[in-house]
Amino acid sequence: MLKNISIENRWIGLLFLFYFFGILGMCLEFFRPYFLLFTPFNLLLTLFVFFKVNKEYSKKFFLLSFLIFLIGYAVEAIGVATGVLFGSYAYGSPFGFKVFETPLLIGVNWLFLSLSTYGVVEFFTKKGIWLILVPAFLMTALDFLIEPVAMKLGFWGWENDIIPLQNYGMWFLTSLVIHAITFGFRPKINSKISFVIVAVQFLFFGILCLVL
Repeated sequence: MLKNISIENRWIGLLFLFYFFGILGMCLEFFRPYFLLFTPFNLLLTLFVFFKVNKEYSKKFFLLSFLIFLIGYAVEAIGVATGVLFGSYAYGSPFGFKVFETPLLIGVNWLFLSLSTYGVVEFFTKKGIWLILVPAFLMTALDFLIEPVAMKLGFWGWENDIIPLQNYGMWFLTSLVIHAITFGFRPKINSKISFVIVAVQFLFFGILCLVL
């Protein structure tokens, strides 16, 4: 049976399974602290599967990936240090190792979300205006689901437990910049893995929004 399943679909199946059990574990209060320990692995696995299925290993694509990682991490680090960009917030421990009070893995999160949302929109259109605007809207919509869950799970916390509107504005603006740069690179992005990653992200945080 497994012989008839492509390697690409096996990786995608692994990702689905990981998120499925992740949702179960996070929904059950007794197991939640143990599943939180897998947060860094979850981020790295998602990025790894994206690259494994996407099969684009050119220097140009890695340069784009590094730029997205750097922009995502930099705005977060500046945001944490100053409270000016997103509002006043601080990261908890689940994301792991921090530099300047900002976990390095937050750049990984920006990276696979940016590439995946771009890949989803690119499936429908090749026009630059839509490839910049729509992925930014998708990422901001996802952030609406992420924020309340992140606070309850201790990913990060906002001053007075209030999520400022400027946070969403900055998410959108940062996403616009990232997707404008991405469009300039004209990357090769696999639409299947893009749809899978965007779908599991919306499912994961959407379900947890209802349960937590």
